[in-house]
Amino acid sequence: MVKRTKIIIFFLCYFIHGQNLDWSKIHSTREYSISGAAKFQKGYLIVHDNKKKKQARLSFLNYSLEIKELIWPEKKLPYDLEGIFKTISSNNKYVVMESTGKCYTLTIDPSDFRIDILNTFVLPQISGKMNLEGISIFNSSQGIVIAYGDRGSDTRASTIFTAFFDEKNNNITNINKAVFSLPKPTKFKRNIGDIAIHDNGNVWVSATSDPGNNGPFSSYLYNIGNISKEGYFQINHPDLLMPLVAVGDQKIEAMVFNKNSLILMTDNENFGSTMSILKELIRN
Repeated sequence: MVKRTKIIIFFLCYFIHGQNLDWSKIHSTREYSISGAAKFQKGYLIVHDNKKKKQARLSFLNYSLEIKELIWPEKKLPYDLEGIFKTISSNNKYVVMESTGKCYTLTIDPSDFRIDILNTFVLPQISGKMNLEGISIFNSSQGIVIAYGDRGSDTRASTIFTAFFDEKNNNITNINKAVFSLPKPTKFKRNIGDIAIHDNGNVWVSATSDPGNNGPFSSYLYNIGNISKEGYFQINHPDLLMPLVAVGDQKIEAMVFNKNSLILMTDNENFGSTMSILKELIRN
């Protein structure tokens, strides 16, 4: 009984806190809405879910919230980028993910932002109905764990995959999956807008309501489970899958931890992109 009481108090605290976050405008156009983010130098690498020619795919966002579009090195551009993570093995090596599960391993030169594509690979066990919107990694004692997830819908539960990931050869093994549907939002639901994993193994997702390019949007943040030190994911009991943060008028599709704070960025479609910081989300 005591444990459940603590959970409820924690939920109420952050539910109120989330409603009062300060949001800063990044860009006002749809082309520079943000669907994934990772730390890079004095700022962030951000991906855009654009599908047309001559539209941005990957950009650098500095701490002053100024965007610098990066030049994709190949004529054929990625289609619908939805996620990015920084590798464990190299400071300048990243993986970006399309909604189909196709991934690009690349390096970014910190002096001139030149992109070099090292290879591509496809995430396993993705069905044709799935639409991936979240990806992240965790450094366990038995190796790197990759987590990626289908966004789901009002009628389709989401699936989160966790597996061991060999960064040298992009080999993915010991795949496990958990199927779930979150209580909020209740309409125009996407259970996974992005995935972020804290150093303690807590797995967070943003669930969004997306009724169309003009909203109205809303977002709910959940701690859906934990990856153990040995690298094994355990989803929380269904009764504990309650939103710990609720945010109106924002569609959060990019999350990245900075120590115990969570950086939030949005894909607000025709309204562009914004950013906020949920400070000291994790209590030691």
